[in-house]
Parts: sequence; C-alpha cells; structure tokens
Amino acid sequence: MASAHSKSGQRLQKVRPWLVVAAGVAQSVSALAQSAAPPAEPAAAAAAEGKPEAANPQRIEITANKRKQLQSEVAGTVTALSGAVLEQLGAVTAEDVFKLSPGVQFNKGNADGALYSIRGIGTNTSSDNVIFGQAPTGLYIEDVPFTDPYVFISSPDVMPFDLERIEVLRGPQGALYGSSSLGGAVRYLFAKPDLRQTHFTLLGGVSTVSGGGSGYQLNAMANLPLAKDVAALRVVATKRRDPGFVDNLQTGRKDINTNEVDSARVMLGLKPASNLDITATYLSQQSKQRGTGAVSPDPDQLTVRTPTDARVDSKFDLGTVQVNWEVAGLRVTSLTGYQTKRRDQVNDVSYLLVPDFTIYGGTVYPDVDRAINVEPRRSNSFTQELRLASANAGPFNWLVGVFYQRANFFRSQRITLPGANDPENLPDDVFFETVRHGTATERSIFADLDWKLTPDWTVGLGARHFKTEVEFQRSNYGAPFTRFASSDDGTTPKLSTRYAISPQTSVYASASRGYRFGGINTIGSVPYKSDSLWNYEIGLRLQPSRELSLGVSAFMLDWKDIQVSSANADGFVLISNVAKARSNGLEATAAWRPNANFSLNGSLAYTDAKTKAPFVSSSGIDVASGTTLPGVPKLQSTLDATYRFSGPMASAGRFTAVWQHVGSRNAQLDATLKLPSYSTLDLQLAFAWQSWELTASIQNATDSRGRSSAAVNYSTYENPGAVNYTEWYPIRPRTIGLSLRYDY
Repeated sequence: MASAHSKSGQRLQKVRPWLVVAAGVAQSVSALAQSAAPPAEPAAAAAAEGKPEAANPQRIEITANKRKQLQSEVAGTVTALSGAVLEQLGAVTAEDVFKLSPGVQFNKGNADGALYSIRGIGTNTSSDNVIFGQAPTGLYIEDVPFTDPYVFISSPDVMPFDLERIEVLRGPQGALYGSSSLGGAVRYLFAKPDLRQTHFTLLGGVSTVSGGGSGYQLNAMANLPLAKDVAALRVVATKRRDPGFVDNLQTGRKDINTNEVDSARVMLGLKPASNLDITATYLSQQSKQRGTGAVSPDPDQLTVRTPTDARVDSKFDLGTVQVNWEVAGLRVTSLTGYQTKRRDQVNDVSYLLVPDFTIYGGTVYPDVDRAINVEPRRSNSFTQELRLASANAGPFNWLVGVFYQRANFFRSQRITLPGANDPENLPDDVFFETVRHGTATERSIFADLDWKLTPDWTVGLGARHFKTEVEFQRSNYGAPFTRFASSDDGTTPKLSTRYAISPQTSVYASASRGYRFGGINTIGSVPYKSDSLWNYEIGLRLQPSRELSLGVSAFMLDWKDIQVSSANADGFVLISNVAKARSNGLEATAAWRPNANFSLNGSLAYTDAKTKAPFVSSSGIDVASGTTLPGVPKLQSTLDATYRFSGPMASAGRFTAVWQHVGSRNAQLDATLKLPSYSTLDLQLAFAWQSWELTASIQNATDSRGRSSAAVNYSTYENPGAVNYTEWYPIRPRTIGLSLRYDY
C-alpha cells in the first residue's frame, strides 16, 4: 500500500534529527543517567541467590530482540521478571505477576478473559465488550503469538511455576513481533531442559481469602537427562484452585468465582551436535470457573444477584519446535508452532433486556424470569518463522526473517428466554443467535540490524512489511451464511541509537511503529483498517556504584485511526476507525542493595493517555477530545523490599514486602465510569534449609477493595443510551497462604 510506505518514510525523516539531538543531549546529562531497562527485577533475582553484585543489571541477559543481549545494551525499555523472583514474591496468577511491572495495565475478567494494555494503549477494560478485533498487547508463549488476530477467544493466564522469565517489552514491537504488539508485548519463556543434571521440585500450598473460600496449589517439576549433554526431558505438572469470594444472593451459591486450573508441560531438549540444538514443547492448560468474577450493582459488595449462575470452561494447547543451527558464522532459526483454544461461557444476561425483559415486540411473556447467553469459542493457529542471523556478537549484528500465521476461528452466541413459548416470534425461546467462522492470515518479512559505529555508540534499524487478510462467514438466526473479506498491508520501521557515556552511564533513543489487524464489521459490512502507532522514547541509565542502579525513560505515543468497539442502538458491537490519541509518560526505576542481607527495588510510571479529537461512539455517546483512555492510571508504582536473616533451626530466613499503588482510571471510553485508586501490601516470611523452604504469605494485607475493571451496558429499548447495568471486577481481597517447597 503506497500510502503506508510514503507515510513511514516521512516519519523517519522527522525522527532522524530528533535522534541526533537526543544523542547530543545525552553527553551533557551524564550525571542523570542509568537504567530505563528496569533493573529492579533482575537485581532481585541476583539477590535471591545472595550475590553481592545483585544490583548490577548489566549482567542480565535477555532475548527481546530475538538474539542474546545484556539488558543494559537494549535501546528500549524491557522489564525482565525471572521465574525465581516471581516465586519468591508469591506470584501465582497473572494478577500477581503484572503488579510488578508499572505501566502495564492488567484488566481483570473471568477465567482467561483479562485484557492487557501497556502505556495506556487500549480502548476497553473488559473483554465482555470485545466480540471481535485484535487486542493491542501481544502475548507470546515461547515466541508463538497467542493474541487472537480477529475474533477474541481468550487471553491465557500462564502458570508462573518453573518459568525462566517473563519479558515485558514496552512500546510498539511491530518490526520484530508483528501485529497486536501495538502498545507492547509480553513474552513467557519456560525453563529449558538441563542436559547434564537431574532435578526435582515439589511445591504445595494452601490459601484462604477474606470473606470467601479456600484454595490450594500443587506443582511438580522433573528434569531428566536422557543422554548426558545430548538429550533431556523436563516435565511440569500443576494443579491450582483459586479461592472464590463472590456470592450469588439469588441462587444462594457462595464463592462462585472459584477457579480450578490444571496445567501440564513437557519439553524435550536435544543437542545432537555442538552447533545444533532442538527444543520441542507441548503445553496444555485448562481453567474451570463456576460463576462470574464480576459484582453488581454495588461495587463495594462482593455479590451478584442473577437467577442463573455463570460457567466458564477454557482450555488451550500449544506445541512448538525450535531449531537453532550455527554454520559458517551464521545462525539459522526455525520456530514452528501450533495452538488450539477453546472457551465456553454461559452467563445470565437478563440485565441486557431491562427495564422489562418480559416484554418484547409488544408481546408480554409473564413466565420468563431470565435470559441465558451461551457462547462457545474455538480457534486453531499455525505459525512458522524462519530467521537468518549473524552467529557471533560483533560490531555489526543483523537478522532477517519471514513469518506466516494462519488462524481459524469460530464463535457463536445464543440468547434464550426460557418460558417464552412463542414459536412464531421466538422459536425455541431464541431471542438472538449468530455464528461466525473464518480465517485470519498474516504474511511478513522483517529485518533488524545493530551497528556499533564506535566502541561507545550503537545505532539500530529494523522494519517489517506485512500483509493481513480476514475471511469469514456469518449467519444470524439460522439464515444462510454471508461471506465477508478484507485485507491490509504496510510497513512498520524501527530506528534506535544508544550511547555509552561511560561504563556506568548510557542513554538511548528510539522511534518505532506498530500495527494490528484490520477487518470488517458483520453489521453493515463496513470495513475497518489496521490502526497504527508511533512511539518516540528516550532513556537514561546510571549505575553510580555496585550497590545502586537508577533509571528513567520518557515516551510519547502517537496513535492514529484508533479501532474503537462499542455497541450500537440495537446492541450489536461495531468497530470504527475514529479519532486519534496520544500517550505521554515517564517511567523510573531504582534498585539498591547496600549489603548481602537487604535489597530495595522501586518503580514508578506516570502515563497521560487521552484522545486528541472528538467522536461519537456506536452507542451514540459523544466522546470529547481530551478523554482519558480506559484503564490508564496517571500514577502507578511498586516498591518491594527483602531482608535476609539467620532463622531458627539453622535456617536462612527471608522477609519480603511488596507495596503497589494504582491511580484512578476511566473504565470505558464512552462512559463516565471511574475506577477509584487503590493500594495493596503483600507480605512474605520464608525459612529455607538445604532442600526445603517453608513460606507464609499475606496478599493484600490491608484488604483493599480495589476494582480492576468494569463495563457499562446501555439500554437499547425504552430508554436508548441509558445505563442499565454495570459490572465491576474487584481485585482479590486479603488472602493468607502457606506453602512448602522441596528441591533436589
């Protein structure tokens, strides 16, 4: 698409002088610099091992740019959360994990139904309002994309047990990661098979939540070398019960949002030659929730009143094979992935038909006392990526690659009014019924290079050219299927520079573009195109001593042709390319380890994300210019401290505290609905012996009643546009837990 290419070129022309100025400014502000690539989490990881150099993030190796780099060398902001630290801080679910990364908004939903946004890039906080359209944050498991390209199926809550690390890449990652990574990307990387030694880990625990039920977790890992230095198997099994705390006052059931999660993972590592390694992975995870996690109408009460309890069954499977081959100074990488998703949701939607759902089309249905929504969702996806890169790090590092993805999807919805008994107007009591199935395809080529012009100055350049296609069929009320199709293409460049003023001080600047799938609305056959976003960022890094690391980054994201989804007057969700928005912000981190026994890590994110032009949503609501994007707190911060001491019975003691603050947020773009600010405090006390560790924990010790997300439903009947129902997703109340771990 010529216009996309020309606009990208114009943008780059504007960016180049800005980067040159930034590099010049860097040399005059060396007293201010160090770690916009947040040092806090890596510092804690080293601290967990009791190393004096724990506060030195320059030793942390990551693969955010699809090659091994020290975190301090990346010209961008990447938060690395090691699996060891996540377990040390008591992280069990995604809700626990992402509180450790300010600037990332975790918008809670029912099982596998959360929405993520980074740096304020998002237009919904509740996946209940997302029927189709791609989410703005890319989720990747072993580098296989898990964000649905067109129809929303689920957003898996990956079990954090036995993870190598989670990398959070801030800002658009279109050049290397493709669609959906509009605001950023989240990479889950598993601990790999050890080809030399046998390992076993057992971790069990129990928990209870204030005003709710009890839960447990059982985790096991076995690493088994099959042939020393040649082959090994790593097997992980987990079983988890997240205690519920929401009661249905009408059915009398308590703790209806209890969630049962089972997961199994098998990884085979092979190294048949010194220059060849193969890793094959199979992962399966299933979640079952027998109720809703939302509360209504009073957000301060953990209750709901519906005639029918909800049910959510979610499952995903992933198989991957990664081959790395080094030959003639080159590194060839092949990554093949196949995944399936299934999510079945049944919930009571009587509120959608208020003020009187027993009246429809002038007919009175006195025997109807509820409306039931049934939504089965299915998808399968095949991905293939091939990369060719320089094998050894040097003054000039490069890679080129091709990517292909084909995702097949199915989603249907049926709303019934049991007892209507009106075969003519509501056959089989069906109030609404629709079926969608089709295919979304992405093809792209990409390249990335990193050139060290001098020992201290590095520049990077990358780009991706993509072509996306969506083809699907829709049927309403059993009518013949109607075919829809759309396609889009464009280029997403990336430019960066990094200058090391001294071994302890560096600065970077970058400009990058992201995109996500376009598509076509099933109502009115109106297409919508891929929206695009430019990110401009500058960061400073400073490590004045081995004990202290500091960092700050500033960014501006310019978002055009925003894909906004909202319901129209008939209750159907439509996506429109409307308006524009801008997100300006500042992120700061600090890591201090004055001695081997104490460490303190802090991070702060300030984000100002607002629309820059007025528009009218599909619900007919006027959205003024300057409206804050949903789910975005202006201020978000985390502080964690760890103190190590000699415990009883010759144990090594550890006390950890994690404090989090989340500022107030808008809940929905076209609704005047506020999510108030809240703070939480998590505490852990652990005693470790040679192979055993006993841990007691209190999460949300102050029992804060914070709200993670919310959604408004508008009336479409007697009073169109009026708010008739609001659902709130609360954070987890105070939870007390006890766990025991054994390592061999």
